[in-house]
Amino acid sequence: MQQTQRGRKLKKSQSSKKIRAQTEDIKKKSLNKKTVCVRQFYVGPGNNGKLIANYLSQLQGWKQLDQDISKTNNDFYLKWVQTNSEIQFQLFKEGQQIINHLPNHMILTSKQLIIQTMKEYERSKQQLQFNSSHFFPETYRIDLTSEQLSLEEDQFLKTDNSAIWIIKPTYFNCGRGIKLCSNAKKLKQEFLKLKQISNQIKAQKGFLQNGIFTANLRKCIVQRYIENPLLLEGRKFDIRCYVLIATTRPLFVLFQHGYLRLSVDKYNVEDMDDEKNRYKHLTNAAIQKKHPSFNQSKESTIWSMQQFEQYLKDKKNVTQEKIETLYLQMKKIFAHIIRCSADKFEKRIGTFELMGCDIMIDTNLKVYLIEMNTNPALFLDTTTQAAVIPPVINQTLDLVIYLNEERNKPIEKNLQNYSKLKLGNWEVIHNEVINFNLVTQSN
Repeated sequence: MQQTQRGRKLKKSQSSKKIRAQTEDIKKKSLNKKTVCVRQFYVGPGNNGKLIANYLSQLQGWKQLDQDISKTNNDFYLKWVQTNSEIQFQLFKEGQQIINHLPNHMILTSKQLIIQTMKEYERSKQQLQFNSSHFFPETYRIDLTSEQLSLEEDQFLKTDNSAIWIIKPTYFNCGRGIKLCSNAKKLKQEFLKLKQISNQIKAQKGFLQNGIFTANLRKCIVQRYIENPLLLEGRKFDIRCYVLIATTRPLFVLFQHGYLRLSVDKYNVEDMDDEKNRYKHLTNAAIQKKHPSFNQSKESTIWSMQQFEQYLKDKKNVTQEKIETLYLQMKKIFAHIIRCSADKFEKRIGTFELMGCDIMIDTNLKVYLIEMNTNPALFLDTTTQAAVIPPVINQTLDLVIYLNEERNKPIEKNLQNYSKLKLGNWEVIHNEVINFNLVTQSN
């Protein structure tokens, strides 16, 4: 009897040990097994969106949503589209989703609003050592739909009649609707005539036949043309660089160099008003692509920053120190613009903005900002663009995704010591967390 009881106890003990061992094994397997959270992303059509889709698709646990079915689907973790009209901001889940536009990026990317953004800030800060007069061409906002003459329009009428002007529509990009005018007197006379019939202009009527102003230019800017541009091999150029607002809460902004865009034709100032000569003056890629010889010469129209530096040294006797000064001026321009707009952004965790920004340089190596654009072109038409653009996109996505990871929040803790972040080629120009802005830092 005693032996039977001992046997039962032994069996019970062995059974308990077996159960504990099985439980421990299950726990170990559970701990070792990685839980993959599926993150759905949507990339809208156009502008070489496959560049974004291909990169995100190779990340573990990321799945692309169908482009047609998912246009209005809000069940995404990250969304990349061309315009704000493709985003339902009222349904955006702050802190849980990522989208590639700020609700009011127009304060920087609209040709009229960027002027307003800078002027309002500069009026409130009278003693600035660095302001828009150091880098922004003389510019006036024009509104032909209003009969009343604004202060800026009155100032424009008082400008020198020997100046050459470039007229740009407020809401267009890719060089659309831009006109050049070397006859300032004629420009002003036509402007005054159209102001007197503002009601007709609102209805897109009353424009002069063969006139300068068109329906696209009812609201526009008139900007003094830079008459002494620095030339490369006799051709005009601008520099496409990038500014990334990686997060607005807190505000963290970075700069990255891009590439140069050169005209196909050599530069001269003869017959500037002739539409046929716009290829000599407007270096925008969308304009140059329409040149009859573009396909044969496209590689020569896009230069890398390294080519640019070497040309300056070899052909213009520009030292490396002066080149570094040029680059610092570029970065200071955008740092100033960000401090002008810092209090105006509609700030939401998860929103970011990648902008393509265009810079010009004159023969005195003075740097000018031409414009800032939302939805920069991502086409890889040339060897240089194929080398430059994908890293810009990949490094943008890496940084934005990292900052918005739940395990990396609050974002402030990462920005307190941002040198530990993997920034790639991005350079910080504004960091709200440590009260850093490149302009105030370098003054």
